[in-house]
Amino acid sequence: MLKTDWKQNLVLLVFSLIMIEILTSATLIFVGIGLLIVFLNIKTNKLARNILALGVFGSYWITYGKIIDPEVGLNFLVSIIVLKILEKESVRDRYMIFFGLLLLISAGSLFERTLTYVFFYSISFLVLIRDFYSYLGQKWRLKDLGLALVWVLPLTFFLFFFVPRLLNPVPFQQNSPTPGEIGYTPDVNISQIESLTANQTPVFQVITSRRIGQGELYWRGNTLSYNDGWNWLQMVQDKQRPDHVDQTQLEIGEIRQNFRLFGRADYFFALDIPRTVSYGDEFLELGYTRTLAQNRWEGVQKYEAMSLASASLISTEPLPQYLQSPLSKKQKEAIQLIFPGKKLQEVESSIQKHFLKNQFAYSLSPGKSESFEDFMQKKIGFCSHFASSVAIILRVKGIPSRLVSGYMGGSYNRYADFYLISQNDAHVWVEAYSEGKWVRLDPTEWISPDRVLLGGTAFMAAVKDGRFSKASNFRMPAFILDAKLWFEQWDFHFYQWLEQMDYHTQEAWLSRFNFKREWLFSLLPMVMVIFMLLYYWYLSRRKSYETESEYQEVWQIFYKKMKKRGLSLSPQSVTQSELMIKNSGNQSIIDVWDELVAGSFKGKILSKDIRRKIRKL
Repeated sequence: MLKTDWKQNLVLLVFSLIMIEILTSATLIFVGIGLLIVFLNIKTNKLARNILALGVFGSYWITYGKIIDPEVGLNFLVSIIVLKILEKESVRDRYMIFFGLLLLISAGSLFERTLTYVFFYSISFLVLIRDFYSYLGQKWRLKDLGLALVWVLPLTFFLFFFVPRLLNPVPFQQNSPTPGEIGYTPDVNISQIESLTANQTPVFQVITSRRIGQGELYWRGNTLSYNDGWNWLQMVQDKQRPDHVDQTQLEIGEIRQNFRLFGRADYFFALDIPRTVSYGDEFLELGYTRTLAQNRWEGVQKYEAMSLASASLISTEPLPQYLQSPLSKKQKEAIQLIFPGKKLQEVESSIQKHFLKNQFAYSLSPGKSESFEDFMQKKIGFCSHFASSVAIILRVKGIPSRLVSGYMGGSYNRYADFYLISQNDAHVWVEAYSEGKWVRLDPTEWISPDRVLLGGTAFMAAVKDGRFSKASNFRMPAFILDAKLWFEQWDFHFYQWLEQMDYHTQEAWLSRFNFKREWLFSLLPMVMVIFMLLYYWYLSRRKSYETESEYQEVWQIFYKKMKKRGLSLSPQSVTQSELMIKNSGNQSIIDVWDELVAGSFKGKILSKDIRRKIRKL
């Protein structure tokens, strides 16, 4: 007989939905099939289950290319629990499913650190513990939860504040888009892309020292200078640039930004134009680098950046690769003919006029444009197409140029005063060199100004395939949107509080008490041993107390029942009460009396249905 515990199945289902970005399609399908089989109470063959499981496990190798990885481990654990649910009923299986689900939802907290997950974890833990009591044949009482919290909360407090923190905790999620989704990539490889779909995966939250207009929310990541005539590739030389911020523009006022990355990132992102990045005790002066690459082993999740909005980068002499354009002689001659002008402003104006006059269109489904010439004929594309084509035209015209990949836009939360940037905000723009400065150009703004004015997330909500769709008859009520923003602020504050006790904060806190960090490694095992001994003593006392309480409770029920039948028994005199029971002549009452006496004075265990027997008297 298959397991039909719908509570455990519901916990697994909700967990899978919450972790939908982490779990693979194979895992999600396996969960769906497994729960459907249990719901329909279909018996499965052991061989069929094992073949299905091996297929799912094999898909992990195909998806990730490895089996030792936190995300792979989470998928493995989910699949193993599904297999146990599909197996035949046994006490051992019940225990394995119970402890497996506890391990699963606990592991999920490493990937999902939000208030929503805290609520899910708390409710699931309560449901699982309650079911476990029923497995053991014990009665569930709410006060048991309160007593458990009396023990758990102090230990949790100690572990949170005193367990030595890692210097650079690495988030498990890479936050990289899957093929066909909008998302940030450090290079710009567009020749094989046919279309892009929306991707609402959050990338980072940022608090700025002042409110910034939507049109200035350019979050720089990587700078690219090498291209093959259409695509733009990462090069080691791109990481060092002899550029610096114009010091005279400091009077404009710097903008301080506090970032929280949701997943692992290869780059620091910062508002254009970034000047410094700092995290912990590390401080990066960006006077000579415009590509904000992280060390691949650092995995920094929170950092602070200082930027100058609407500023320019100064360069004494652009490097040669900024004029490199591997096009044919015929293509270069055509560009010189179509786009007149020598200075940046003149060439920029001619490009813009050409795009608008020839009705170039912005679309997320443009089909393949495998070359610059192909795009100029099709006249349709998204930000990467337009940025690449403009940069190439500028180079042919003798104007140094490069591409910048990052994000543009973001959703502002007015309750908590932060910006939320998602993969929908991924963007590419151009930097061109003119009169000793690098100037930002965004060709997307010419073709689709709403993409810049609204930001990626709002733009995607208003368009279909990159073009504005007809107005929908259904609109989300304003109060629901407000409630969403209100809840997100607490989610944001919760994470800020959770992450403030990092390695450096703990180091400063311990130094106030002249307490050395290495002492924690000796103190922690001692505390755990003391806790286990105290808890063992508590459980022993509780078991003895509960046994006594159970007998007293049953006796009280029996006395009340007898009183209703006209037998006023005396708790002080067992002999007198026994005489009254025997004289009643009721065999059912005599049997219950004998069992109670045997349990109380002869050490025998009361039957599980003793209460039911008393109520039937």
